[in-house]
Amino acid sequence: MGAPSFETDQLTESQVQSFGFVDYVLCRMKQDGLQYRDLALKIGLSKTRTHNVFHPEPSKRRPLYVHEFRAVAAALDLSPLEAALVSDLYSGAGDANEGVESQIKLYSGVLNRLHGHMKEVVERLGGLDWDDIRPSHGEWIIDLIISEIESAYADFAVRKEVRLRDRETF
Repeated sequence: MGAPSFETDQLTESQVQSFGFVDYVLCRMKQDGLQYRDLALKIGLSKTRTHNVFHPEPSKRRPLYVHEFRAVAAALDLSPLEAALVSDLYSGAGDANEGVESQIKLYSGVLNRLHGHMKEVVERLGGLDWDDIRPSHGEWIIDLIISEIESAYADFAVRKEVRLRDRETF
């Protein structure tokens, strides 16, 4: 993770739009029906500053300062982890889509719970120490999680399809 990156917030000559925190905020503004004035009131910035930071055209954006980043995250009800996930995971990914908010909440929840459970697992297993845990084990853990997710969501998709089909027949 690390500190949020703001490469999309810098003035650029490039016409390539990359998706990061600012684009996420613009997407949320559109979803929530917020105007620049509304967001400015929520975060405590002037309307002009808010528009300059969150300009729809990336080449015209001004940098977002850390205290502004935190204020925006708090105003949009984003935890620091969720705000960092938006910046880190979606930087350079293209335009925002409607599923990003759900994805961020999902990833944040998984990371928070995994963090707590891993502590418990290491404490429960007598011969295991944190020095025994290697970053390469993350790939193995991800493979396990993905296989479980696929089977669980496959069942969910079948049930949803049946429910929609039954709804159409009535």
